[in-house]
Amino acid sequence: MNIYVKCCLVLFFLNSVKCRSAPQEELTVLSVKEFLTKYGYLPERIKGVDYTYTKKAIADGVRRMQAFAGLPQTGEIDEETEKLFKTKRCGVKDIVTTSSNRHKRYIVQQGWDKKTITYSVLNGTSTLEKSRVEALMDAGLAVWAPHGGLTFLKRDTKPDILVSFVNKDHGDGFPFDGPGRVVAHAFPPPHGAMHFDDDELWADNPVDEDEDVTDFFAVAVHEIGHALGLSHSNVKASVMYPYYQVPVEKLHEDDISGMRELYSSVTNDNSKEDSEETTEAMVSRSSLVPRFTKADIDEDDIPDLCFTYYDTIQVIQGKIFVFEEEWVWVLTERKQIEEGYPKKFHDVFIGLPKYINVIKTIYEKRNGHIVIFWSRHYWEFSSRFRLIKRGRITEYSVPPQVSELTTVFISNYNNRTYLFEEERFWRYNEDTKKMDRGYPKMMSAWRKVPAPVNAAIIWKGDTFFFQGPRFWRFDNTLIQAHEYYPLPTAQIWFPCEATPEMGRYLTNDEP
Repeated sequence: MNIYVKCCLVLFFLNSVKCRSAPQEELTVLSVKEFLTKYGYLPERIKGVDYTYTKKAIADGVRRMQAFAGLPQTGEIDEETEKLFKTKRCGVKDIVTTSSNRHKRYIVQQGWDKKTITYSVLNGTSTLEKSRVEALMDAGLAVWAPHGGLTFLKRDTKPDILVSFVNKDHGDGFPFDGPGRVVAHAFPPPHGAMHFDDDELWADNPVDEDEDVTDFFAVAVHEIGHALGLSHSNVKASVMYPYYQVPVEKLHEDDISGMRELYSSVTNDNSKEDSEETTEAMVSRSSLVPRFTKADIDEDDIPDLCFTYYDTIQVIQGKIFVFEEEWVWVLTERKQIEEGYPKKFHDVFIGLPKYINVIKTIYEKRNGHIVIFWSRHYWEFSSRFRLIKRGRITEYSVPPQVSELTTVFISNYNNRTYLFEEERFWRYNEDTKKMDRGYPKMMSAWRKVPAPVNAAIIWKGDTFFFQGPRFWRFDNTLIQAHEYYPLPTAQIWFPCEATPEMGRYLTNDEP
């Protein structure tokens, strides 16, 4: 069977593609699935759980990939899409689901809580000696420094950012794949490691015609962005676009906007000040849900809750907490906002790190403690909203491959804690501190509820799910959403007037 015929069979099974000419390297169904899963366009497989990827699911994953890359969203592996599967790129995942970033092209994760950052280069490579790598790193850091007000200092002992050349499986769970394709990856703070594939042919300003050689400076500038807290951008002209591009001469406005968000509120060398401020604040606060006045708040900075977009909703201490951007509203009943709100959530949750700029996953434990999840970590607060401890989500028996939870709640039907990540969920027993058998399961188990959801809550004995501008009431007996849902969130839960658009929110379709 010749290569062209094989190509046609693969694309037939993907239910998508127009066969053109035989590629230099055959693209298989398995390689397509692996690529889409690796970069966040399909849910990751968990050991021991067998997912069935349907033709439609794969086509939808291809569309998401095309949308991110700026290609026509056909769901077909056409010539331009096929090129991306084989293009040099960064190994960091493209899709990082963060509700606060839904209106932004740049995506931020976690920045450093200081402006003086140390770094060190561990080694060189066969085509670039260590001294040259250090010089190029200096130049790359200088590209980013002005836009965050940062200072970079070389330090060989315990640096914040450690640069090294490694290959294949090098111990971080993200093995390199040999020459081509993935050329480097980096980790956000507080890890900060930058790894370059030693199997690549690295050079300083190589000629454009030599496709086998990779420009170290161009890749280094991109990976520095990750080490400072930025994720991939879908803006092709930006430095943080995931696919290899040369030359790199300066940052795009998209990159600069991300840096401003990460570092505009950070003061230089403020880690000690933050600790002192947190200790003082924890001693002085004594109320449960704090009350405030709005005298010092610029009303123009507060999001309009009636625009129906928010980061999450949760019931805490019998009240409804609504989070949007850096703000929190507290409602005593539907449509009844407690006096003094909204307020910035850092003024409510005393001790929460300042670099956390969004709360989208939060719940109240059965012992009254409140837990906020962010990335792979959580922060637990007492019933008086004081920080008690910090931990990792793996302590909830969540697999280490999960990078972020999207919502968590305790069911009043079985007292189990449900932890959601996009289109799958786990059921956790807080008494035994173990995950129930048979999980994760797909969101389709919650019949007639779409996925992913922004929030899941228990209110007045009923279970509610929220997604975008809509919500659903769930019937625990029938194990499905009630027939007369969805309904519009803003007009029913918040003090918002009905609008002509309400009718658009009465179906499961996107607005």
